[in-house]
Amino acid sequence: MMARWFGLWHGGNGYSLPEPDDLEEFTGLADARRKLIKRHRFGYWSRSHFAFVEREPTKALTPCVGDDCEITLYGSRDGLDCPAVRVFLGPRGGIRTERC
Repeated sequence: MMARWFGLWHGGNGYSLPEPDDLEEFTGLADARRKLIKRHRFGYWSRSHFAFVEREPTKALTPCVGDDCEITLYGSRDGLDCPAVRVFLGPRGGIRTERC
């Protein structure tokens, strides 16, 4: 069974920092990795799904996402004071994960 994760996406230096109501639900770590890649590489022409927890889910374009974009994942929707995993771009364009 895959673990659900809750995360805050930051698009990089061209985006404001995420707020608590920007919290998204991911079906697993692989889902978060796929969405980070999609938002970074295809942000100008492909709509990314945002499964927000506190507001209506939506699909949105994510233009100008920087190489410093990342998703900070939490084990629960109430545990925003204790991040568990950081998903970010590696130096050669791949996706890396790092336990916090």
